[in-house]
Amino acid sequence: MMAKKRAAERDIAIPCPQSIDRRLACLADCQLFLETYFADVFYEKFTADRADMIQSIINAAMFGGDQAIAGPRGEGKTRLALFVALWLAITGLSKFPIVIGKSQSKAQNELKGIKEKLQQSELLIADFPEVGVLFKAVGGWSSRARMQTVRGQLTNIELASDHLIFPKVERWQLPADWPKNSEPVSRGQIIASLGVDGPIRGTNYRDQRPTIAIIDDIEDREAAASDTLIAKNEEVIEQDIAGLGPSGVRISRVMLCTTQNRKCIAYRYTDPKLKPSWKGRRYRKMVKRPDRMDLVQQYIEMRQNRSEKDPDAREAFRFWRDLKSNIEDGCVVSNAQSYDKRLHADGEPIELSAVQAYFNRVADFGEKAVATEIDNDPPEEAGPVGAGLTAAIITSRVNGLPRKMCPLNTAAITAAIDLGKYRCHWVVCAWWNGAGGAVIDYGVAEVTGTDTSMDHEGSEPMIYRALLEWRDAILAKEYIDQAGERRQIDFALVDSGTFTNAAYEFCRQVRSPFHPSKGFAPYYPKKTSSSSVLAGSNLHASRLDSQGLWLYELDTNYWKQWVHERYLTPTFDEQNMLRRGSLSLFELDGNQKHQAYAHHIAAEELVTSFKEGKGAKTFWNVKSENNHWLDATYMAAACSEVCGIKLIAPSEVELSPQQLSDKPKPKPKPVQQRQHGKFRSRPGGWIPKRRW
Repeated sequence: MMAKKRAAERDIAIPCPQSIDRRLACLADCQLFLETYFADVFYEKFTADRADMIQSIINAAMFGGDQAIAGPRGEGKTRLALFVALWLAITGLSKFPIVIGKSQSKAQNELKGIKEKLQQSELLIADFPEVGVLFKAVGGWSSRARMQTVRGQLTNIELASDHLIFPKVERWQLPADWPKNSEPVSRGQIIASLGVDGPIRGTNYRDQRPTIAIIDDIEDREAAASDTLIAKNEEVIEQDIAGLGPSGVRISRVMLCTTQNRKCIAYRYTDPKLKPSWKGRRYRKMVKRPDRMDLVQQYIEMRQNRSEKDPDAREAFRFWRDLKSNIEDGCVVSNAQSYDKRLHADGEPIELSAVQAYFNRVADFGEKAVATEIDNDPPEEAGPVGAGLTAAIITSRVNGLPRKMCPLNTAAITAAIDLGKYRCHWVVCAWWNGAGGAVIDYGVAEVTGTDTSMDHEGSEPMIYRALLEWRDAILAKEYIDQAGERRQIDFALVDSGTFTNAAYEFCRQVRSPFHPSKGFAPYYPKKTSSSSVLAGSNLHASRLDSQGLWLYELDTNYWKQWVHERYLTPTFDEQNMLRRGSLSLFELDGNQKHQAYAHHIAAEELVTSFKEGKGAKTFWNVKSENNHWLDATYMAAACSEVCGIKLIAPSEVELSPQQLSDKPKPKPKPVQQRQHGKFRSRPGGWIPKRRW
């Protein structure tokens, strides 16, 4: 009896549509659908560019092909993409639209807004009860979705963070008085929202693959300025997204974007010469400038030169107000409603028109910024262009593993320490086949006893003691993999560039796995001989006969760029596994982020400067002297090559975790150090007879 009672409570009765005429009209007109059921979102009249975006998405869903449209920033492209995808699903024009945005977290947040509208829009629920009533009944409980029924039949509705699956409702489940001229629209359609950095490739829910991809503003400022990220995003568009469709069917793609410079994805895909198949179009906010630009320029100067007593530039406002008809004569803007209509403290509006709002931005942000993001007409780039790696990107590269835990398929663990007079920064990394890496630990070894009166040589005994303490601490740590197996450090480098004697003596005393290293810029590889061995890419080892050591000499510029490129690579692949060629960080407790570490990694930036007639010149721009963890990380990365870890070409087959576990552990090269005690001489004769 109780089971029947609970089953009856889960069973949902679907009422008839409140207005069948309104329902049918909105099914036939997307703009009317948006304005009717989501009036709180689409309360402004649709501009020409927004109407073109809507029609382009509809055409792509109906007839296929690719289209790219650049519109002014702040015109609601993201919401337009998601709500048009909802209309495509409800009308059945696309059974599985997918919206691909800037980031996975942002995409999930936007989809959450769609779910809430489906559950809260009273008019939509009234006119489309087979959709709205069933979504509303689920609320925020996934268990309700799994058990929901209509006339005893499971609806199979699903609400996930990255996708929604509509309930499946048949005609026989509807009321007897349901209008005969309207079939149920809820047929198990799917809407997904993913980030360009998320697992796009192979997207498949219930054996259904996407039918149209709406690519929505996938670039931020860093991505648009980075050649590496631009190339990666283009690869995602042309390979991952292009291959989303069902077997033998090419998916339709529509890109909605805003340009940020002349090399970004948005600019490239809206250029008919570069991407003719995308039928690119760029819309300007300022369609035609005012006839009296002299008055406009006078207004801009008044706004920029406001006094301390007039922080909101109300004197300039009154100038515009009094001459508004003269100033705006002949001007045409794409969206006449895009201005701040709120009242100022003086009782007058903050802005009087979209024309004034446009030139307010010119005065406040500059002509270049407005031309780029409002008119989609970025000027030619001048000055150095960076690779685009920022501290924010680095802190986002978190793999979810706790500190000191290695991924299951770890093939080698390496460490490195950058020596300093007062503090020594160190890093421990786990590496797997395909040059994938995870920073599993890092920290600072404090040097005690040094002061400002000491020179480098005088502080080396204290640094030597700090190294011994670090060595004891680092070898005592419990580094384990996900299978619970304890792992040891396979290879470690100690920076000997500045504090050479301390580094040499430490490595001579403690021996393997610790070896001295030195970075060179520029780097000139030595020929292989009995005293010099090639140890990896831009890396060789030279025998120090008098100390019984091998000194590892690194190409500083190569390995710093190598680390930056690894951090520019998204952490997870399409199977939500750690991506080869990526470098990621362990998970910190609570809301902590790797801010200090990230700022060290981003303290230097590889930039390219273009000069007419001289071509491009690439160099490292040092933004901060606090780059010690960058040095330690690039040394630990170079260690991975010594251990046999290399980047894999796409054509090569990667080994599975099981194959990796069966594979013998690589032995570091070159030859092992000479036995302790064979060499008695010391560099420079600085070490006293007694041990420190």
